[in-house]
Amino acid sequence: MASPLGHALVGVASAAVVVKATGAADAAASPAFWLAAFVASGLPDLDVGLRMFGLYGPRYHRNLSHSLFVSAGIVAVGWLSTAVVGASIDWRIWLAWSAALVSHPLLDVATSGPATGERGYGIPLFWPVYGRRWTLKHPIFDTMDFDECHSVRDVWEGIRPEVYRLGPPAVGALMLSFLL
Repeated sequence: MASPLGHALVGVASAAVVVKATGAADAAASPAFWLAAFVASGLPDLDVGLRMFGLYGPRYHRNLSHSLFVSAGIVAVGWLSTAVVGASIDWRIWLAWSAALVSHPLLDVATSGPATGERGYGIPLFWPVYGRRWTLKHPIFDTMDFDECHSVRDVWEGIRPEVYRLGPPAVGALMLSFLL
């Protein structure tokens, strides 16, 4: 599974592509837009906070928070909440933030291989309708189990493939969204 850095790279780049494609670049000019895209890209991993309560493993982490149905529910609740408080947020901005949010479980699938699946950490994209945990036979790159990291060097070795493989396209998407 991708690290928070990988999720931020792909999530913010996804939001940039959607903003450009929908013509909302002027609405996305504020730092708050980009901060919200960054937060949305990492939102599904907030379930790691369950470790504080002694809850860990495939039963808790990467379960309902990685479902596309739950992501749709989060977007709907956010949309309705802003309407209730009288805030007005352009639908194109919501779409961009949604792209950042949905990029998270999709990137986790793309970086989850057979070993991840054998440990029960596949991604339940369609939970609760369909309980299958999704992985790929050949993920786009192998990721490190960050629980096994004992030094900064170990962490760097774990995220280096993400920086090399996800960084250039993410930066390219951001640059194109600003330049075109």
